[in-house]
Amino acid sequence: MSEHIVEVSFESGSERCAAWLHLPEGPGPHPCAVLLHSTAGLRQMRCYAARGEAFAEAGIATLQFDCRGFGASDGTPRQLFDVRRQAEDLAAALAFARERPEIDVERLGLWGGSASCALVLDAAAGEETIRAVVCLTPFVPGRTTQRSAETPLARLGAAAFADRLRMIFARPPRGVLVGGDPGDAAILVREDAAARERSMLPPDARVDPSGQRAELDGGIVWENRVVLRPRLRTPHPLRLAPKVHAPVLVVAGAHDTLCPPEPASELARRAPQAELKLFPHAHFDLYDGASIDTETGFLVRHLRP
Repeated sequence: MSEHIVEVSFESGSERCAAWLHLPEGPGPHPCAVLLHSTAGLRQMRCYAARGEAFAEAGIATLQFDCRGFGASDGTPRQLFDVRRQAEDLAAALAFARERPEIDVERLGLWGGSASCALVLDAAAGEETIRAVVCLTPFVPGRTTQRSAETPLARLGAAAFADRLRMIFARPPRGVLVGGDPGDAAILVREDAAARERSMLPPDARVDPSGQRAELDGGIVWENRVVLRPRLRTPHPLRLAPKVHAPVLVVAGAHDTLCPPEPASELARRAPQAELKLFPHAHFDLYDGASIDTETGFLVRHLRP
């Protein structure tokens, strides 16, 4: 079984989200997994494109989209990481999937990675029709994660406040690095995060000398940067987990320092129908495909008849 990709778009908050619909061969309607990429992720990145291909080859359609402000989607300021806006985009993506004749609305699943896991759990808690949820290396805020990840929270908070002032005075925000080195104002400062983020770009990406920006086909721009919304309120996955009654797959890495396995295990314990798969890998190894077969098998079990 193979796939074909349809370029589509949908409206979210009166702005356009660009998307891909990966469709299996053969007549529909097909079960469908809606993917919400993490932080500054774009659908062209290998880690996401590979999942769209794998899931479609297993008979599951996949809807992937760029959140507003990223990639080919509309929205300003560019690179704004706003969980409220991303939650709206996810809800709009689900509504769009339900309108497509190729999709079986009774067999919908959600996939999230790292920071987006909280949002897919939140969506699943309010959607009785969701049949399966995949959480890849879930980011679970708390002391254990902070000690392991060593995220410079004070620097990120100061940068977010400074950007808020810049926007008030109609100046472009500067943002912070997604992947950086220890000492940088960056969200991820371990596991050689900057290089591993770049390694996920498609092979034909044209990376500029700084290594912080790249141009993809169609003039789409990737940046190793996000603009943080001050006083960001993220739904806490441990509080959401008991409310999700769909089967949940939690994928964690024993050597993941960015989203450590202990909080992920607690997430799995709290969800009524969860299974934990622990791999002997670090964070980016799992993004790069070490768990794709496990994710695919889980979705097939719960979404295909």
